[in-house]
Amino acid sequence: MTGSDELTSLLNQGFNGLEKKAQESIDKFNAAVHHINDWQFVLGPVMLAINPTLDAIREGLDKLVKLIKTAVEHHLPVVSLIVQSFNWTDNVQAPVNGLTHTKNHLSYYWEGKASDAYNEKVTAQNDAIGALASKADQGSKWLMDIAKYNVEYMTELAKMATGFLGALVAASVEAATVVEIPFAINDLAGAIGTLVTQALDNLVGIAKRFMEALSKVRDLKSMMTDQKLPQGQWPQAVNG
Repeated sequence: MTGSDELTSLLNQGFNGLEKKAQESIDKFNAAVHHINDWQFVLGPVMLAINPTLDAIREGLDKLVKLIKTAVEHHLPVVSLIVQSFNWTDNVQAPVNGLTHTKNHLSYYWEGKASDAYNEKVTAQNDAIGALASKADQGSKWLMDIAKYNVEYMTELAKMATGFLGALVAASVEAATVVEIPFAINDLAGAIGTLVTQALDNLVGIAKRFMEALSKVRDLKSMMTDQKLPQGQWPQAVNG
């Protein structure tokens, strides 16, 4: 089973070098723009076709930078969520699963009213423990899904950043001759356009699954009012 350290490590791998790649992409793009501007008078009317293409590349870069900024701002809360999901499993779900009373207990062999009263209480307690264990498992799964979607999102964003920088490096517009510039920019725009569209589609898909999981918080609240639980409420020791 994937552990807390492993999931956190995967998340951190997504962050490693993310901001650096974004800055390198910005620097690479700015170098390309400066190089084109140096040749703008020679390029003449061709600049009318180049400028909109540069704007499209710049728009894609802006989207990448904003996504990275948002991801970085939420890094620590996501790490905390991963840790807490495993804390829940270890400190709530696992102990609860071992609380059920068994027939081997000496008190099961009592007779008379004491036996009847005890068995009545034990039955109610076992029902409550069973319900609690089941709900602890559901809560653990919900927390784990949220954590996994965050890791998946970061992995996809890291791939987008790597692809963006790779496309800029491959195009090498800042080193292109005046004749090569229009073709290099056109090829770069095509590569960037495909990359951004595909990456954003993947990120939206992940975010959608993330939101669907978040929407189940109502189900979690409902689980905490099961009539099999003590007084129909989540036990105070694990409340919240």
